[in-house]
Amino acid sequence: MKIGGYSHFNGITFFCDVFKIKGSRKNNDIIYDIEWIVPPKWLRKLENKFILGGILVAYYQWKVLDKKIKSLFLFLIGFYLMDEIMDLTFIDKYLDYYGSKFSIYFIITALIIVALNYKRILMIFRYHGAEHKAINCFVEHGYVDLYLIKKASRFNKRCGSNIASIFLLLYIPIWVLNVDSLTAIVIIFLIALQITKILALKNFWWDKYIQILQWITVLEPKEEEIEVAIGTFNQLHRGYYIYQSEARKDIKKV
Repeated sequence: MKIGGYSHFNGITFFCDVFKIKGSRKNNDIIYDIEWIVPPKWLRKLENKFILGGILVAYYQWKVLDKKIKSLFLFLIGFYLMDEIMDLTFIDKYLDYYGSKFSIYFIITALIIVALNYKRILMIFRYHGAEHKAINCFVEHGYVDLYLIKKASRFNKRCGSNIASIFLLLYIPIWVLNVDSLTAIVIIFLIALQITKILALKNFWWDKYIQILQWITVLEPKEEEIEVAIGTFNQLHRGYYIYQSEARKDIKKV
């Protein structure tokens, strides 16, 4: 079973290759939502193909995101394309005149937002740690329980933070050469995905440097985050087992 996940303000979303389950804590209860994410057959054929295989990974990453995050990504991509097609020079002129002030105001605003929401942000990072622990526990033992998940590592080599680190390293030459191309960014992202998958297969001495962002974005979870992680992951595991059982029955009928 291929597994992944990400954390949000009040819970964790785990996904496999056929569906995702979102576990959210509301008061003292954990609410579960399930959604199918099965890719089309032609897309599944790209699996394990260099660079092109990253398209399948990107598909899964897109399918598991919340609608708000998808909307933000679409807005940013749409704005970028509009600037490329319509040549919105007034934006460049605005930044030329007010770039330094704009940057300072942006940084101040971002710091205020972080300061006002730091508790929620820390909770997301703890849920992130609980998500990693659940996945690491399952990979090592084949199941997840309270005793084993507490012993599991909060770091994971397939984390999106590692993809971000590798992407930034690959993007540096493009930035130095002042290449402004959406195509180049997409290609670098797909290559970063493939490199992350390759590095995840073995242990290397430089892993601690690739995982440097996880020291910030992945914190040791508390009992409540661990409880959500165990409940949500076990729902995913049971659901996948039922799906596989039904799929085998259909094959036998044929």
